[in-house]
Amino acid sequence: MSTTNTATSDASRQDSGQTPVTANGHRQDERNPTDCVVELTWKSEHGEKFFEHCRALDITENGVAVECPEALPVLSSVIVWAPAFQVAALAQVRHCTWRGSIYVLGLRFLARTTTVQSDPYAADHYELLRLSPGAEPEVIERVYRKLAKRFHPDNPETGDAETFLRIAEAYRVLSDPSKRMAYDAERIGARSSPRFQFRSAEFFSGVLGEQNRRLAILCLLYRKRTSNYEFPGLSLFDLEQLTGCTQGELGFSIWYNCEKGLARAGDSDYCLTAEGVDFVEKKLAEDRGELLAIAAGSSPANPSIAQLFALGDRPAQRSGTA
Repeated sequence: MSTTNTATSDASRQDSGQTPVTANGHRQDERNPTDCVVELTWKSEHGEKFFEHCRALDITENGVAVECPEALPVLSSVIVWAPAFQVAALAQVRHCTWRGSIYVLGLRFLARTTTVQSDPYAADHYELLRLSPGAEPEVIERVYRKLAKRFHPDNPETGDAETFLRIAEAYRVLSDPSKRMAYDAERIGARSSPRFQFRSAEFFSGVLGEQNRRLAILCLLYRKRTSNYEFPGLSLFDLEQLTGCTQGELGFSIWYNCEKGLARAGDSDYCLTAEGVDFVEKKLAEDRGELLAIAAGSSPANPSIAQLFALGDRPAQRSGTA
């Protein structure tokens, strides 16, 4: 099988001391050994959902090697959860090799996120799925399927790997009764955060409503760029969730900021420009407390995967599948 040949070829290059090379010609990053249990979720070609506890073998910033009792097709997508490290990633199968008694999968990360909501301005799970807190399980299932289809990376028109991963994490929590109960308790306790003051209707109403909306967008983009320069953009979906505004309400504000050179539109997101940074910092110097609160966040959305998985950061779990 071609998959085995590719994997064997990569392995032989590694044994000979050469740096492994991926199928697209890019050299792989240095691998960091790890020994922990991760959860894999994937769908078969017939749409059946599968779940396995697997052992992670080594990790880089771009991917992870795991043992798995099942063979997965090359280029198929899987979701990886590492409960011990509170990390989730959407990954693509790059190779699948049979090694004695188990398959070894080479997974390349497409997007990643933490499973801990430490940013008070981030949209919560109900908001991501656009559900009310009292939504019935069948409603959660139906809405998730609709959004997952829209944002899956395989969708050439609206696919977005990071958004898809966040939606999948929201579904993982809300579809499990015990996880949902614990999450609801935490969510109620967080209602006193400044984020809910920011999202109040009064902030975007009245004469200054449109101006506040433009400034809020710039402050959110400022916070994202300063906290995570590698991934500085926010999608329209992100901005809808963070501001509580509709796409129609955001349209003029985003257009204005881009026309003024304060923000720049990418393929699927918006980023703050250097001129935008100066503009925001000038506004913050005017001591507008609500804008300072919006811009002050510092939680990166894309943590260092290798550091989180690296042996020694957390007590190693017993190896082997569960």
